[in-house]
Amino acid sequence: MPLVPTPKDRFTSLDTLALVHELRSLRRARVDKAFDVPGGGWALTLRVPREGRWDLRLVPGRYAALLSEAGPYEEELSPFARELRRLLEGAVLESVPDPNGERLLEVVLRRSDEPEPIRLALEMFGAGNLVVARGSRIVAAAHTRRWAHRTVAVGAEYARPPSRSDPFAVGVAEIEGELARSRTDLASTLAARLALGGPLAEEVIARGGWDGSRPAAAEVDRIGPDLHRVLRTLLLEVGEVPQGYLYRRLGAAVDATPYRSSRWGEVLDVEEAVRPRFSEAATAYFASLVSAPLSAEESERLRTLRELDHQIEKQRAAVTELERRVAELKADASAVFDHYSEAERVLEEAAQGKGEGPTVDAVLGDRTVSLLRRESPRTTAQQLYEEAKRVQAKLAGAVSAVAEAEVKRGQLTEASAPLPSARLAPPVVSPRRRTHWFERYRWFISSEGAIVVGGRDAASNDVVVKRHLKEGDVYVHADLHGAASVVVKHPEPGAPPLTEVTYREAGQWAVAFSKAWRAGLASASAFWVTPDQVSKAAESGEFVARGAWVVRGSKHILRDLPTELALGTIDYEGEVRWTVAPPEALRRRGAVRVILTPGNERERAGQEVALSRELGVSRTVLQGLLPAGGIAVRPP
Repeated sequence: MPLVPTPKDRFTSLDTLALVHELRSLRRARVDKAFDVPGGGWALTLRVPREGRWDLRLVPGRYAALLSEAGPYEEELSPFARELRRLLEGAVLESVPDPNGERLLEVVLRRSDEPEPIRLALEMFGAGNLVVARGSRIVAAAHTRRWAHRTVAVGAEYARPPSRSDPFAVGVAEIEGELARSRTDLASTLAARLALGGPLAEEVIARGGWDGSRPAAAEVDRIGPDLHRVLRTLLLEVGEVPQGYLYRRLGAAVDATPYRSSRWGEVLDVEEAVRPRFSEAATAYFASLVSAPLSAEESERLRTLRELDHQIEKQRAAVTELERRVAELKADASAVFDHYSEAERVLEEAAQGKGEGPTVDAVLGDRTVSLLRRESPRTTAQQLYEEAKRVQAKLAGAVSAVAEAEVKRGQLTEASAPLPSARLAPPVVSPRRRTHWFERYRWFISSEGAIVVGGRDAASNDVVVKRHLKEGDVYVHADLHGAASVVVKHPEPGAPPLTEVTYREAGQWAVAFSKAWRAGLASASAFWVTPDQVSKAAESGEFVARGAWVVRGSKHILRDLPTELALGTIDYEGEVRWTVAPPEALRRRGAVRVILTPGNERERAGQEVALSRELGVSRTVLQGLLPAGGIAVRPP
């Protein structure tokens, strides 16, 4: 968990649940008026018998609150506020559905002059939206949006946004399954795979006392039941009448929760204030966020994000349709074989009749299958299976396209500063990251602290040796033609001399960036020599190709070096860098995220996309780190 928790810029799923409980406590609340709220959003004034007036504040993409004090409101009504008044005035609050782990607030109302219920839906994720539906049709929407499988527009059928499993309702087995399937750290897994989001993931980790940077898969047996218990405890603490907890640091509000927060508990200078109701704490926090105009760059980033969201929605719908098509084709083929004799009878009857067309429909069990009229049922089934295989291939491509689009979206999100409307303090300008000489080549740091560099191609193989192989260094090469030239730089003056440990690590690294990886070899050999044994001078009649070097004299052979690499990060001179290295070298100098071995080259693109998404690193960076050929990934 980070030293200072991540401030949130919108409701979490538990915040949404807390507001649902507050709204359920109202009895026979009736909508009076609708207003625009300064800074964005709308407010509905509610009148409750014997309780007086309440204000329901609705800010799409951000938060909602139920306040006993009204205003302030904008003086002029916007067209959407006028439409809210027309549709909702006089409507009585009937029910508030459970959000089921989502950041979607739905309020069901009913007017005496309308036979169908009215549903008000506030989306507090993404760019946010406020939608009003009468019966099953949308009658008002703050923003019109269209996806392949869902449309938000007046006249369209109302549908809830796609949802994921409720993390507070799943069992221990489901939680352990998500942890086991993860290839990233615990904090990222809780935030993404369990759909908690960053702030709730940090809260859960703080309560469990776990290390959020450790690989999630390594924690399955140890924390699965405890993680389930922490989630259930958090859910219960929200309660039916949730209190609010407002956290301030150095006078500035940093969070508001419907439970006593553990993630802020050990942060210096943080003060906790308890409010009778969660909405009071939420309003105090979100109202304190400073608004700022969007820069041109930020506007462009948000536009691109919206386009990617639209693209991802369409691609996900295509995936769903292809999955359905594959299942249908396989089910039809299975029905033919399961009811083979009946299929033959239908074809015989068709042959005796006067029907036309290449196919005839047959009811086989609970399915209606189009059989080829002049072929055997087996031929029909085989063609159905072939078509299923073809669609399955398209499905794999569609899944890969979704993953790539999600990676692009993640990169845009991570590369940006926090949304200007949620800045808690002036942005800090980070110093420009220093680029070291060795980063122009392939490189890693050995477990003994030596810098090891290698060429990426023939040209850089020549440069690595010409410029960087000096007296006291060591030249390493895999015992295979065409491998990279690797140079182990000598230690700094006064540092302990290098041992065989570093030479074997450099040899293993050289083997990984040779033909051994693409050939799928489990191990190979390498050798090391001193600089005076390496030359470009060929013997009479010989030719030394570009990138190749002549080695003379005795070689120190390094046998049985595994073709295995670790991918992870190291802290070099105070800056974090991604690197690939022999596993033991990376464990000694940094953090191993995944282990890589040779794999199926046809699956390379999908593996890159999956790794990029899991690790939060761009695919371009990965391609500069990984060896040529297929990769297989396993937890560290």
